[in-house]
Amino acid sequence: MRKIRTDLNLIFIAIVTIVLTLSGALSYYRTQAQLEHELSEFKQSLTIQLQNVLPSVMWNFDDQQLALILNAEMRSPDIQSIEVFGTDAFLTGRIRENDKIVVLNAPKTLLGPETESAEIYYEKKPIGKIVVTISRQRIDQLLQQMVIEKALEIILLDALLMLTLTMVLQYFVINPLSLLGKKLSQAADSDKDLETIALPNNPYKDFSDLTDGFRRIIKRLKADVATRSQAEQAMRAAKEDAETALHQLKEAQTSLIQSEKMASLGGLVAGIAHEINTPVGIILTSASVLHDDSVAFSAKVESGNMKKSEVVSYSQTAEQSSALIISNAVRAAELIQSFKRVAVDQTSEARRDFELSQYLHETVTSISPALKHSQIAIMIDCPDEIDMEGYPGAISQIISNLINNAALHAFSGTPNSGDIKKQVHIIAEQNQQTVSLKVSDNGHGIDDSVIGKIFDPFYTTKRANGGSGLGLNIVFNLVTQTLGGHINVESTVGKGTVFNMTFPHIAPKHKEASEASETSA
Repeated sequence: MRKIRTDLNLIFIAIVTIVLTLSGALSYYRTQAQLEHELSEFKQSLTIQLQNVLPSVMWNFDDQQLALILNAEMRSPDIQSIEVFGTDAFLTGRIRENDKIVVLNAPKTLLGPETESAEIYYEKKPIGKIVVTISRQRIDQLLQQMVIEKALEIILLDALLMLTLTMVLQYFVINPLSLLGKKLSQAADSDKDLETIALPNNPYKDFSDLTDGFRRIIKRLKADVATRSQAEQAMRAAKEDAETALHQLKEAQTSLIQSEKMASLGGLVAGIAHEINTPVGIILTSASVLHDDSVAFSAKVESGNMKKSEVVSYSQTAEQSSALIISNAVRAAELIQSFKRVAVDQTSEARRDFELSQYLHETVTSISPALKHSQIAIMIDCPDEIDMEGYPGAISQIISNLINNAALHAFSGTPNSGDIKKQVHIIAEQNQQTVSLKVSDNGHGIDDSVIGKIFDPFYTTKRANGGSGLGLNIVFNLVTQTLGGHINVESTVGKGTVFNMTFPHIAPKHKEASEASETSA
């Protein structure tokens, strides 16, 4: 638990430290600027002085005098080095190393802001140049000493301020607050009426106002306790009613979703049954023709009046009838097998391995009879190598609901005309561990005011035409919950709609599905 005294000390110390630091920084930068200015003026004056002194010495090649001048100038601790050049060669120089003056026999110019170069003229003719480097050691030492002194000043003032504030706060604030806190704790732990607890008096108005406010709070609390108790009871009852209603609503929604699935499966059964009638009828007709010709052929064989042309005719009839029976039996078997797998997957929600491309074709084959009258062309673009582990029934339900949604909404009242045909395009791709599934149509599109609500349960714009508002909500739940992915929709009015889905190729395991798999195993 934090203490007021500690926080106030820290706040005041922080304020004082910041103010003193800013003041010290301002003094530091002013002193630094002044020292820099003095150093710059010293450098310029030294350069001018050497420009005036050295020309005659250099013109007379008086090396001894030149050395005396350089040694005399190097006595100043602010000079790092002096180098003298002729018109085409280095003459001499001096440099300070470890507080010793060393004669330079070769140039050792230190480039930087402290180095200044100037031409030397004799009777307006250039005879060389002088390079002077100033040392910053004295400036750095002065500034460092200034920083240390300011830091010590701040530390001493902070310590003094902390000691003073601690004593003042302890006497004027902490002690009265502690006494008041003890009394309030006694009042909280006591079974007596709060109004009978004697709170401490204090000569300062601030604490008197505090105790008076506490007494007023006690009176108001008494009045509020009864009201709050009644409100809590009412809220508890309302919460229980709301939870009951929510539970009933969830049960109703689950029942409606299951009814929607069964209705979809019922439509699938009706479409498959109608589609199987054609190959079964052809098989029955071909079998009847083959049977009648076989009976006639057998009678002629027994009578002995068989002709070659009759044998050839019977052979052709038998071959054609057998071919029709086989092809239509295969067609009926494919329809039944596709329906069986899709129907079992949709009702059992079992987890298994499956190949996506084959399963998409089986799903479209199963629902295509129900879409015959809608004249919607369904195209599938899916590589054969996409192997998945998960819930194929969810994939089937998603595709069925999206295609039925396109038939009910995207293509309602739009007949095929000319080159513009009603199309639904299913595209699947695998990207490392995820699978993207795109279902697009070239229908009416979805208006911007509607597109944000299409996944909401019970929302539909075709309720009068049989829409339940659960189709896309089921799709959303299957993608996000069963398959562990996400879905979004893009649409342009008049151009069509695209549903983009992405989910892992190995679906997350669910408790119900795991139990079902173990039971079936």
